[in-house]
Amino acid sequence: MRRHPPVDPPPMPQAPLAGLTKHALDSMREVQVELAERRIEALRLYKPMPKQDEFHSCAASERIVIGGNRSGKSMCTFIEDARAATGQDPYGKYPEKDGVLVIIGKNWQHIGMVVYPILFKAGAFKMIREGDAWRAFIPGKDDPALAKPAPPLIPPRLITDMAWVQKNAGYLNKVQLANGWTIFCFSSEGQPPQGFQADLVHIDEDINNEQWVGEMQARLADRKGRFVWSAMPWSQNDALLGLCERADKSADDEDSIIRKFTLRFLDNPHIDESEKRKNIERWASLGMDELRMRSEGEFTTESTLMYPTFNTSVHVVPRTDLPDGQVPPEWTRYVSIDPGHAVMACLFGAVPPDEKFLLIYDELYVRQCNALIFGEKFFGKAQNQHFYTFIMDMHGGMLRDLGSGRLPHELYSEELRKRSFRSQLSGYGFTPGSDDIAARTAMVRQMLHIRGDGTTRLKVLDGACPNLLRELKRYRKKTSKIDGRVYVTDEPQTRGEVHACQALEYLCAYEPKYHTPPKVRGTDPWWVKYLADKRRRQKQENEGVLYLSPKGVYK
Repeated sequence: MRRHPPVDPPPMPQAPLAGLTKHALDSMREVQVELAERRIEALRLYKPMPKQDEFHSCAASERIVIGGNRSGKSMCTFIEDARAATGQDPYGKYPEKDGVLVIIGKNWQHIGMVVYPILFKAGAFKMIREGDAWRAFIPGKDDPALAKPAPPLIPPRLITDMAWVQKNAGYLNKVQLANGWTIFCFSSEGQPPQGFQADLVHIDEDINNEQWVGEMQARLADRKGRFVWSAMPWSQNDALLGLCERADKSADDEDSIIRKFTLRFLDNPHIDESEKRKNIERWASLGMDELRMRSEGEFTTESTLMYPTFNTSVHVVPRTDLPDGQVPPEWTRYVSIDPGHAVMACLFGAVPPDEKFLLIYDELYVRQCNALIFGEKFFGKAQNQHFYTFIMDMHGGMLRDLGSGRLPHELYSEELRKRSFRSQLSGYGFTPGSDDIAARTAMVRQMLHIRGDGTTRLKVLDGACPNLLRELKRYRKKTSKIDGRVYVTDEPQTRGEVHACQALEYLCAYEPKYHTPPKVRGTDPWWVKYLADKRRRQKQENEGVLYLSPKGVYK
């Protein structure tokens, strides 16, 4: 295998070597060449930036590296891969021998164009000679003409075998190293493999199938392995957003198992200042979202979110705003249901007498749901409440059950009938939700609008609807890619977990009004119960007694 770059050994003194055979001299020269090459191996020359060094030293089991173009995120994460696989991690996070590294790319083209070259070819970064030694090249300080590509991150001397999916395209599948470590490369377009354990899993950039995340995290349990994801801040990926949200919530917890590192393009000292200015100008011409994502490493969800105006500080109200922390019984209550087997979402809303707002005060979010489970869960939460109507997504309600051949809305109605639980308007049945997607999403935006007095028509009770709040942060518009550019439509993305959001849309589209609930009979005075008990006792005492009279015998 060719060495990168060629290294000339120091001249050998001749006098002390007198009498040695040519074979011995050649062997000594090979040893000196090998030692000289080992001294300039890429992992020895690598000097991390401060943020990269924080990533390397972090002992968290999950690390997310977010950054724009050429911010250094790929460099530090692939250096981490190489250190682990070659047994050279300075912080001792991985076994020195017999480990397993898994690298996942978006597709096989990503493996061939990014993963294979950066790990196994020269030029991951540049180096320059300083005196008799080599060091990493520093832009702005060193002469670019004197720089040379640094050797591969994983030296050829450690490779014992390589298996390919397509060798001429660089689609690498498996690498066996001399120290017992094995490297597997996968495309996220396929299904994740099962039944193995890993010491390090690295996802690079975006993935097509988000099932890889949970499956790969499960592969780390037995070996106490670590999970790394380096990516652009793509707002289209729910799994990446979820991990970043977890990391943000636990940022102040020193014992947190997850950490997020954000690298900025402008902080990379290895890029010339003139090149930085050129790229900033190019990205700015594509829009501020593009600039923030590629330069600052920030998620840009505002332009793709369905309801970007939703703000927890405005639309989420504390329980202290309600009398005794509960919805008053004189308010009009509604239920909106998005039926489904994978997830059944149900939102409970209430309108006060002045009709100033709609309050979402509770939710049901049941996975692997059927009509029986719905009946039990719904009745357990809704009993002792009076509802004006039940609203249902009839598209889901009309999807015939494969087992019974019945319609879901019929099965749900039967469960309500069994429990004698009905609404004032729809009885044991359901009012169909709006089919007009544009109209119902527009109604939600209208109700989220903050009025001149700082109030809003849509409110969510604090702590009552965690699944709704989670979905609202990720509920996005559909996007399409034309000529390499991403265009945002005004239609909602219905794939993924958007069930609570759709239930909210059906409820808002109904435009709930106030209707005076029927009066609930108050508690009877003590003497009513006393007299009823007395009559019952007298009846029991008189059982079996016969009375005689001139007209006959009677009981």
